[in-house]
Amino acid sequence: TMSDEEEQKSLLETLKNHPHLTLEELKEFKELFNLVDEDKGGSISCQELGSLMETLGLKPNQEELDSMIREIDQDGNGEIDFDEFVNVMSRKVQPTYTPDEVKAAFKVFETANSGLPPGFVKTQALEKALTTYGSEKLSLEEAQDLLQQVDPENTGSINYVEYVNMMCST
Repeated sequence: TMSDEEEQKSLLETLKNHPHLTLEELKEFKELFNLVDEDKGGSISCQELGSLMETLGLKPNQEELDSMIREIDQDGNGEIDFDEFVNVMSRKVQPTYTPDEVKAAFKVFETANSGLPPGFVKTQALEKALTTYGSEKLSLEEAQDLLQQVDPENTGSINYVEYVNMMCST
């Protein structure tokens, strides 16, 4: 088993892949993972997933278990490692917002005198917001990486209405 220091280091490593989670949430996921990982092998086998389901009062058959593992198991080794486990767990706790709520959040950054048409925001305003507000402030580099994805041509503004519609049309 890992020492506390190794455990902490491993959690911080995992945290990088899941910036929307807090270290506390990750620690809770780790405790849960360790409970399910009965043989302490560092991954959850099909049998261990089955025991967890039974504990939760569910009785999936082998086919359902295999299908769950396949869906979660990104590296295809037939088991669920901690990172894959966190992906699934955090997917369940992510709040869902309606497209209108997301647009309303963007609208806050729309300034009347920006010279931009309605539905556009300056990436500069978003960059400032991402690095200044919220419990999970981004570093300048992280904010710029993120904005680079929504404004790849580096126009300095984003048509957020179009962007939100695209993101929500899944």
